[in-house]
Amino acid sequence: MNIIGIIPARLKSTRLPEKMLIKVYGKTLIEHVYLNTLKCKTIKKIYVATDNIKIKRVIEKINGNVIITSSKCKSGTERICEAISKIKLNSNDIIVNIQGDEPLLEPDLIDKTVNAILKDNKCDVATLASPIENEDEIFDPSVVKVVISHENYALYFSRAPIPFARENFYSKKDFLLKHKGLYVYKKGILDMWNRFESKYENIEKLEQLRILENGCKIRVVIAKSNSIGIDTKKDIINFKKALKNKREGR
Repeated sequence: MNIIGIIPARLKSTRLPEKMLIKVYGKTLIEHVYLNTLKCKTIKKIYVATDNIKIKRVIEKINGNVIITSSKCKSGTERICEAISKIKLNSNDIIVNIQGDEPLLEPDLIDKTVNAILKDNKCDVATLASPIENEDEIFDPSVVKVVISHENYALYFSRAPIPFARENFYSKKDFLLKHKGLYVYKKGILDMWNRFESKYENIEKLEQLRILENGCKIRVVIAKSNSIGIDTKKDIINFKKALKNKREGR
């Protein structure tokens, strides 16, 4: 069994154009993500899946692996499905989907999520969530919420505040979890991806609902800390500060 990491990357982001190529301390965002992922102990080989020649050149300059995919891919998972069709994999291999805009996601958390699927024969996918700390995030549709069972399997993902607090209006927020876009798949799920149908995915615009609606189990690993996702210029400033503090050992 092989554990492969794939970072889907595109340049056509709407909120922060060409964010993958924005440089912070001399390295582009996609370089930071790639080099950070190299610190994982469980992942044996890492690829960037992209349709862009600029991203390809950046990764090849640091001796990274690149798979060119179609510009018609509608999501990161579709891009990964195309990418794995171009490399030789075994049916029992594990594929890790690392977001290209999460440069400070702790490698230990990625390893923990990989180990969760390795230890659980019942789950098909493992993912990551963390407690909601900012009240503004509760009603922010860009922050995806997840509710889980006693066994830490996902029950539902939504852009709406779930579970909805009918009384006390979220006076206690420790039960609220936001989803982090890290996925660890058993290869068989990706082989069936395009055959799955989902009405809830179309409503919420959340592709992970395709997995749940087709009867598959998603194990949710809870992270105590939040990492910085890069979507705005303010996020870039916060990333610079976080990177500086990390380098200075703060």
